[in-house]
Amino acid sequence: MERYQIKTNVICVMVIFCLAGMVFSASNETDNAGDRWRSLLRNPTDWLEIEADLRLRAEYDNNRRLDKEAVGHERVVFPRYRARIGAKIKLTDDVNFNVRFVTEPRYYIKPKTQDPPFIRNEVLPDKLNLEIHNAFDLPLTIVAGRQDILLGSGWLISDGTPLDGGRSAFFDALRFKYEIASQDATFDFVLIDNHADSAKYFEPFHDRDDDLIEQDEQGAIFYLAKRTGERSGIDLYLIYKLYSERAVANGFEGEVYTLGLRKYGALSDKWEYSMEFAPQFGHKNGNNIQAFGTNNQLIYNFKDEKKNKVILGYEYLSGNDDREKHFDKGFGRVDTWSVLYQGNLDAIDGRAYDSANLHRLYVDWKTNLTEKTELLSGYSLLFADDNTSAGGTGGMSKSGLFKGQLLRSMLRYKVSKNIEHRLEGEVFLPGDFYNNDRNDVAVFFRYGFYLTL
Repeated sequence: MERYQIKTNVICVMVIFCLAGMVFSASNETDNAGDRWRSLLRNPTDWLEIEADLRLRAEYDNNRRLDKEAVGHERVVFPRYRARIGAKIKLTDDVNFNVRFVTEPRYYIKPKTQDPPFIRNEVLPDKLNLEIHNAFDLPLTIVAGRQDILLGSGWLISDGTPLDGGRSAFFDALRFKYEIASQDATFDFVLIDNHADSAKYFEPFHDRDDDLIEQDEQGAIFYLAKRTGERSGIDLYLIYKLYSERAVANGFEGEVYTLGLRKYGALSDKWEYSMEFAPQFGHKNGNNIQAFGTNNQLIYNFKDEKKNKVILGYEYLSGNDDREKHFDKGFGRVDTWSVLYQGNLDAIDGRAYDSANLHRLYVDWKTNLTEKTELLSGYSLLFADDNTSAGGTGGMSKSGLFKGQLLRSMLRYKVSKNIEHRLEGEVFLPGDFYNNDRNDVAVFFRYGFYLTL
């Protein structure tokens, strides 16, 4: 009875939040007084800027390991609530102090084996840094401390806490950004010191000893981005990553060097392209790495009133019969193109969010159904670069290379600049890369409600 009461209360809270958001959104655009109040809350003084957002998600996924009959592969159904609140404090005209706290409690309706069903989760700072502009009277910005970092397309540099899921993506880092105005370019130099233990530098409230990554990670990034036109540019980068102090069994020790070139631009008024190439070398757990990755897109903008856009793409992350020699995603382990595959299914052939040992051919289509409603649909063909050393065991076939087909769709309804609803769905059809023990279809659905201050 107590479990039932908790479940009822949690669901009721979620429904109340969603209904409140809908009511609020219905009057949001015409409520000038409300806009003024929100502006006052965001900027109560000239030296303080407040940020806050709430993300409510209800998720369902079935057969996340491609075997719906196996123990531990039950359906997973749960609402999750991420709340963040932070502030930017202006110390001088060129110096800011930034802070933000985040938490994301969850309630597991299924599987029934989850005990306790309600996970309060930690409350931790995912932003805590000092930001200095025009340092040393130069066009130089320095950010020291916990911060979000996304460079270029975000393909290899976007997330420092992959095991955190969608709760956070921060880096503990020292970043220098230099503007080269005469060349229309910027140069970033970043030193990174990330740790598996979420309490390494700042102990969270209600610390649960969560691992943010499988091991401690240090590194350095050199990133040069130059604009060559209104819609074109070229990026050059070097990523150095040092793995140490494994926190879990599948952690790494070693070091990896990744060189990168990104070129993007316009072929015509409607055609655009993006190409990214990244050779890689180093060693992990005593294995030498000689790997390669590439990510490419050809984009056609219809430039019609519905803003139709078609994206043709090919992504390649090299593989090997030894999983530890797969291409290393660096600091880009995030579910950029599939929640279902990248978070769960790719762990069959490696680690979650690594997505390596992969050829991905895909086509995406975006359109605006209405002024406020956007639809994104996509289809991907997935192939392995090599059959792994575990071929014939662990659910994988002895020689198959066809991983399967992924269909996905997302409907976004932007009520206003402060409120958004999202409905997402994915279906994965496994291929002969997996054996007969893992040939069941996997599905994923998610509703999300987003409210920002």
